[in-house]
This record gives sequence, structure tokens and C-alpha cells, in this order.
Amino acid sequence: MRNIPVDLSALSFTVAGEPEPKIVDRATGEVKKDAQGRDLYTVPLLPRPNDDRRNPVIVVTFPSETFPSIPEGVQVRPVGLAAFFWTMNGRSGLGFRAESIVPAAVKAA
Repeated sequence: MRNIPVDLSALSFTVAGEPEPKIVDRATGEVKKDAQGRDLYTVPLLPRPNDDRRNPVIVVTFPSETFPSIPEGVQVRPVGLAAFFWTMNGRSGLGFRAESIVPAAVKAA
């Protein structure tokens, strides 16, 4: 799986829903972890400008040490946002990952 960096220079993002843990096993509730052992979460983001009226929201996966407190409606910046193509069980799609989700006013390190 190859990550493709996303150019954020002309985009802004608004949180379109509450963050949720990325679940590995629904029966046990086990949360998926990244290579560093941090829990992975997903958050729906509305990029602007966006011409896709059928599917305007993207869901971004990101790691966090604690449950993220990201309120709906705030502007954020997905640091290190990358797109990737996935295939599983005969299905495929486009996914998004970020190193972190920060308030829009915070500059990347």
C-alpha cells in the first residue's frame, strides 16, 4: 500500500462529526493500533473547496494517545495527510490517513 501525500495549501477542513475509535473486532471492541502502539481513530472532515456533491466528506484515520476531543464544526488541519487505495474481500476504495489532527490555527512542527 503506497501513501500519496495530499497538498493542503489550498484546502481548509471542518469537522463533520465526532471522532470514533477504529475497531478491529466488533465482538470484542478491540481498537486498532498503529506501529507505535497508539490507538487509531477516525474523524469525518469536510474539505473546502469541494466540488464532489455526492460524497463531500472524507473520513481520516489518525493515531492518538488518548480519546481525541475534536468538536464538530471546528476548523482543523490534518498534519501529514495522505491518500491510499485499499482492497479487501473483493471491495476497494480510497482511504485517508494523517499523523495528527490539530486546530487550524496551530502550525505544523
